[in-house]
Amino acid sequence: MRKLDVDLPALQCVVGRLFPFRDVTIERTAEGTSTQVYRLRFDNEVCYLRVAEEASASLAPEAAIHQVLHSRGVRVPAVIHFEPFDKGLQRSLLVTTEIRGESVKHVQSSVIREAIVRAAGRDLGVLNSIPVNGFGWIRRDGGLSTELEAEHPTNRAFALNQLDRHLDQLRDGMFTQPEVGRIRASIADHDPWLDADHAYLAHGDFDLTHIYQSNGRYTGIIDFGEVRGTTSLYDLGHFNLHDGETVPERLLPSLLDGYREAARLPAEHERRISFMSLMIGIEALVRSLRHGPTNYSRYLTRAIRACIESLG
Repeated sequence: MRKLDVDLPALQCVVGRLFPFRDVTIERTAEGTSTQVYRLRFDNEVCYLRVAEEASASLAPEAAIHQVLHSRGVRVPAVIHFEPFDKGLQRSLLVTTEIRGESVKHVQSSVIREAIVRAAGRDLGVLNSIPVNGFGWIRRDGGLSTELEAEHPTNRAFALNQLDRHLDQLRDGMFTQPEVGRIRASIADHDPWLDADHAYLAHGDFDLTHIYQSNGRYTGIIDFGEVRGTTSLYDLGHFNLHDGETVPERLLPSLLDGYREAARLPAEHERRISFMSLMIGIEALVRSLRHGPTNYSRYLTRAIRACIESLG
């Protein structure tokens, strides 16, 4: 459910303090649901103000992520201002620059789409090489701390946290009991892939909607509201799960071509990516079904079945 707007006078006070002597237009973005994100327009510039979800949540880790990635040449929004806690809004806040353009899914040419996704793959390879302490959601309760720390000590604990409950729910919904049994068997067959010595940064929601372009040229990656610490293949698994959902051709090969320019892929990476897609897909499907069966939940069901087939 989409959160209500923050207190408008308090927001206007913040904007007036940050951008004095400028006529700033404030509008809520359509994309933000659990997080309130506002587009600020003034002169010929656009920037975005993000408000933390809870009073106890700090946006310091997110600010640090933007700064580290920006310093490494990854095309992400630059930090304009970070505030640990604004008394009026009763929240932490972060203001960043704009990544110009729109999603690559709006590009009509498949050749241009492939080139844009390949460029994004290089940036993703750098992003996925940033170390994180622990696995799971990045902790936001550290106040001013910019350390990237996650909730779980191991990837296994993160990946299996609610798996049994989720599979029980799917057995009563989108999958038959034999199908759920096959899913469980596939996960058991690839159990060693749940172990990982190190955690790395993941965008957490990486798909075509977050790859931006302008006039057919790659401009960057947006929306770091779901960052987490995972194995290095998490974002590739998420992309693979949604590959083919909005455009006709598969773009994972182009993404991997660019990714290889910045990071090494492990042995059996294609099967490992399918396994990651399976694990991500189960949780995404359960979450989607909270609103009843939809076209998206039916798409995820087909994608999960495809993952099972590819894993053998």
